[in-house]
Amino acid sequence: MTAEGPGAARPGMLLMGVGKFVSLVPEDEEPGPGVQGWDTLPFVRELMPRLKRAYEGLSYAVTDVTDPDLEVVENGWRTACREQFRIVHVISHGSTQLADGRRFQGTEQLFMVPSGGEVGAGNAVDLWVREAHLQQQPMLLVIDLCRAGRAARVAQLIEVPDDELHAWVIAATSPDSPAYDGAFSAAVAEVLEQIAVNGLDTDASLQYVQWDRVIPAIQRRLSNSGSRQQIYSSKVDLARERRLPFFPNPRWRHDPRLERLQTVDSPVRAFVADLGAEHFIDRVGDHFVGRDLQLANLAPWVDDPAIGGLRVVTGAPGCGKSALLGALVCAGHEEIVRAAPDIRRYLAAQHPDGVPSPNPMLAAVHARNRDLDAVLTSLAAQWKLPDRAKRNEEGTPWTVPDLIAALGEFPAPPPLVFDALDEADAPADLMRQLLIPLAEAMRPDGIPVCRLLVGTRRWPRFKPLLDLAAARGALLDLDDVPDEELRADLGKHMAHCLAELPAYRDPAQRPVRTALARTIAAALTQGSRTNREWGPFLVARIYGRALESLEAPQDPEAAARLGSSVPLSLPDVLELDLSLHPEGSRMRAVLAAVAWAKGEGFPTEAVAAVAPEFAPGVGEENVRPLLDAARFYLRTGVESDGSTLYRLFHQGLADYLKGRPYTIGGPT
Repeated sequence: MTAEGPGAARPGMLLMGVGKFVSLVPEDEEPGPGVQGWDTLPFVRELMPRLKRAYEGLSYAVTDVTDPDLEVVENGWRTACREQFRIVHVISHGSTQLADGRRFQGTEQLFMVPSGGEVGAGNAVDLWVREAHLQQQPMLLVIDLCRAGRAARVAQLIEVPDDELHAWVIAATSPDSPAYDGAFSAAVAEVLEQIAVNGLDTDASLQYVQWDRVIPAIQRRLSNSGSRQQIYSSKVDLARERRLPFFPNPRWRHDPRLERLQTVDSPVRAFVADLGAEHFIDRVGDHFVGRDLQLANLAPWVDDPAIGGLRVVTGAPGCGKSALLGALVCAGHEEIVRAAPDIRRYLAAQHPDGVPSPNPMLAAVHARNRDLDAVLTSLAAQWKLPDRAKRNEEGTPWTVPDLIAALGEFPAPPPLVFDALDEADAPADLMRQLLIPLAEAMRPDGIPVCRLLVGTRRWPRFKPLLDLAAARGALLDLDDVPDEELRADLGKHMAHCLAELPAYRDPAQRPVRTALARTIAAALTQGSRTNREWGPFLVARIYGRALESLEAPQDPEAAARLGSSVPLSLPDVLELDLSLHPEGSRMRAVLAAVAWAKGEGFPTEAVAAVAPEFAPGVGEENVRPLLDAARFYLRTGVESDGSTLYRLFHQGLADYLKGRPYTIGGPT
């Protein structure tokens, strides 16, 4: 299946290359003033088959013409326009004057020289660009001519907004520089070949590889070849990026749900990822189960417009803080419900009393790698507060006092879910400057200005916030849940995960699943709750992954023995899982590289640059399959250029792998 979709007709493209030229001057005569002769371009015949294969690799129907004369060039262009070809790629000499030496006024004039050497309106590339703009669909012109940059700077089109522009240009060189030896077209071919393999690592939610992903890739390959050419291209606004239909992404999956989720602002979308809900249907082990009592307590509080106040959820890494808050946000935030209503339906089926109502006033911020300004900007946008630039002449950004004043004017206190305080930039400052003031601020009617639900680790630096919540009876410590309740939730979670594993899915395996889930839950909830360094849900989740590589027990007794051997800490269970994978050492290096990612994550090239520090034999040629193999541990985002970003699904994993990036027994 191509990015055009099943059954779609292949888009057309025209490829014209001229390598041999007929002299316009008879053999027994001298050339007149301004009359040029054109040297042979031997590289054209080598490049044409490669370019044709590269475009066909992206599902284009290629019309290729070698050494066309003026009439063929003109007819080829007319056919491309009439049949609405998507791309026209030309290689030849470029001329800025007519055959008799005349020049038009200005710096845009550019002709593709045909095999006969003559030039005229039929091969005026600058006119082609203007005509392409008049087409019904966008057209890309790839121009490998001397001074090709003139085609990318047609004055008539420079001021056309991106969403109205239909003529797009990638030019081999500047408006006044030569192009050498087809190096530009060779770079284009190499990039097209790479796109056909991995889409330049473009995220699967995007149908096309974006413009600002392709252009730098071509320039890098051109520069790596030793060429000093600097390509010129049409300028593009990022808002237009995803609608340029030139470079189909082979990784694209037509999933309207994921595409809609990408439109949700990242501070909100992060809750979907932390819940594991981006792939709710097809990912094993990421289904949220458990914490029934906590959800049943928090959901009505989130819904109640007559109250305000503070709630804080805390506990050890992996105790389920983010999953708990993510369930509330994914069920109640209108943007997520609009993009992925099936998440809410699933949660409602699992926890009918623990699902808040969809609420247009619910704001949510995942604070990972965000500072105060970013948080305030997101809150102002979610609550549809007016642009500060429209509120005063200075156009100053939002401040906490301004935000509190604006909230005091709302008809009722809005709910705010604020997760991952411990992962924010300057988290203690965020606590002091934003969260505590919000928790203490009152409306004129004596009600708190908002309902603030915060998720954070139990760190000493957060003592003022934790003490404030404890004094109000509003501190929910997930490590302090009774063992019986935690064991029941954990057993339910593991039973759900095991039922999705092929080795445990058979009906006859139900007694095995039941015994294994029960003993895993019992083992992970034994001992003092206050001394648990790692939350049992995180450990159980990774153990479920390791069970995929272990032989399934055949009876409940064997299942009980296996369940009781579950590692009790994140380091131990991670080491177990990696030891069971044939590429465990290299996978660990990739995960350790990703552990250093900030914000939405690292792109593939950053992982490939860092991972070799932690294991030999990891490089760009194999980092992609290693990332695929480690997919269980990863969450993905999308960079502004469309590339996939990778980060670990849990901060506890990142913390551990930063300290232990090497395989046990390796360098320290």
